[in-house]
Amino acid sequence: MKVLITGAAGYVGRRLVADLERDHDLRLGDLSVPKGDERWAPLDVTRATDVRRAMEGIDAVIHLAVATGHEGEHEDDAFNRLRFAVNVEGTWNVLEAARQAGVRRFVHTSSIMVTWGYPADAPIAGNAPPWPVGTYATTKMLAETLCEQAARRHGLSTVCLRIAKPIDEHDDALRQRPIRPQWIAFSELNRAYRLALHAPTLDFEIVTLVGASSKQRWDLSPAEIVLGYRPRLRLEDLGFRLGNEREPYSTGSDGVRLMT
Repeated sequence: MKVLITGAAGYVGRRLVADLERDHDLRLGDLSVPKGDERWAPLDVTRATDVRRAMEGIDAVIHLAVATGHEGEHEDDAFNRLRFAVNVEGTWNVLEAARQAGVRRFVHTSSIMVTWGYPADAPIAGNAPPWPVGTYATTKMLAETLCEQAARRHGLSTVCLRIAKPIDEHDDALRQRPIRPQWIAFSELNRAYRLALHAPTLDFEIVTLVGASSKQRWDLSPAEIVLGYRPRLRLEDLGFRLGNEREPYSTGSDGVRLMT
């Protein structure tokens, strides 16, 4: 299976690449790419010609490309324009190129922030109707709609993964303060992406991926039904302290500020 990963040099992408490259034939795209590795090519998802070129000969897509620089509830007019360009128009371009190329599986990366508007004490279904708060979540909701249309109208087998922030379970710096209970270990998330690539035939599905914990309120049953995914670890069992799901930022050993 030839897999295209967009946003492959990003926070999630570089860790997923390290996991999948052991047994998958990868094509890797991002705005800035390392030299000397023929798998990598410059890819701006807002440029349809770039995307069509990258899609040639591809069997499956993992779409990770996202507007970077700020996350979550940050609002700024200029950055919000970039969000719409990358998260909505860019997703449209990748879906269209995948459809035209006859791609067999499309794995889209959404966010649990599309359900951020639900009451803080309410359980949330793993495929709940969106209730976004802020521009980031709104663009992710619109991207999910584009994915559904591509699946319903054109038969592109598509799964949207609403993910929480993934973290390295071996990062001791994150044990110095409480973490958000919805955060998920990279090892768990990488396994879910693998399952999404190879899950039995599906049309269009939305599943949520959060860390299993004593404070869990997002439902993981769609992930089990659709992907065969079951969590194998809980961060609180590995010495992490759970705080509030809207705790202020924490910083890992790589200096990345974390939220969602």
